[in-house]
Amino acid sequence: MDKKLLAADICGVGFVAAGAWFMRQLYEWSGHELLGILFGAVNGSIWEACKTLLLPFLIWSVLELLSIRMPLHRFVAAKTAALYLLGFSYILLRLLSFGDVSAAALSLCAATVLSLVLFHAPLPQNALFAPSVVLLFLFVSLYFSLTPFAPHNPVFLDKATGMYGLIPDDLDYGAIALDAMTKSHIFR
Repeated sequence: MDKKLLAADICGVGFVAAGAWFMRQLYEWSGHELLGILFGAVNGSIWEACKTLLLPFLIWSVLELLSIRMPLHRFVAAKTAALYLLGFSYILLRLLSFGDVSAAALSLCAATVLSLVLFHAPLPQNALFAPSVVLLFLFVSLYFSLTPFAPHNPVFLDKATGMYGLIPDDLDYGAIALDAMTKSHIFR
């Protein structure tokens, strides 16, 4: 196993954790501007938490490729599979009621291990390069379109507001709390 790649992937776990923390603050820090909408978490949904893991993972993978000089086709195929595993496993674990931190840690470790295993596996990864590039373009388009045009399903639901996607700045959180109390039979 390549010790440089292993060390870089271990450092990548820290980079992704720090990047996820930063991205979760970015929406508030940007004053709800476009930069925060594109790269930050705009609500408390599973998708918004997931995208704060995915972009730092992708950025670290690019930095890793540029600094270590790995074979491009093998590296892109392995990292693309790991990126998708990270997203799908995080969403699945959160839907299964895992906590945010534990789901993120398990998903990130699984993605890192998969990346290392696939990179060193005797698979025809040169043949997987073109589909990997297509999947990366698909990822980018979904990443930027699913926040403003969020589907109405549990992955995109902000449980605090009961809304999907961008939350209006003038939302009355008191009315939401009162509505939740009346639905829970406190006032009945």
